[in-house]
Amino acid sequence: MHHTREIPREGWADYLALLSNLERDHWVRIETEGPDLGDQTLASRLPLIEIALEEKGSDQGAVEIIVGRPGDEITHRIRTPDHIYADESESGELECLDIEDSDHVKTLIFFEQVSATDEVPMGAPM
Repeated sequence: MHHTREIPREGWADYLALLSNLERDHWVRIETEGPDLGDQTLASRLPLIEIALEEKGSDQGAVEIIVGRPGDEITHRIRTPDHIYADESESGELECLDIEDSDHVKTLIFFEQVSATDEVPMGAPM
């Protein structure tokens, strides 16, 4: 049974910084779902570099997701996030981060399980 909890807005920066540190190099899949977009896969089986809340400048309040390998990175920005939800397993492991914006578009970041036969990104724990 999964447990979903909303991350309070005032805790976004700290939560995303901690998540980035704990899950760096973990393989992720990023999908978007929206009324005008349909369902789209933006990235699949790429190592996480960072998820961060922009706290300054013209993009203040935006969430930026960076995946890939050095020199070959993909960045996805959510300019007007309204809600962030963490979908956790029974054991408390994060399985999906759901970021919903003001246009009702969801960005879903799935944290992939790596098996012993999979290639493991450099620095990732098995």
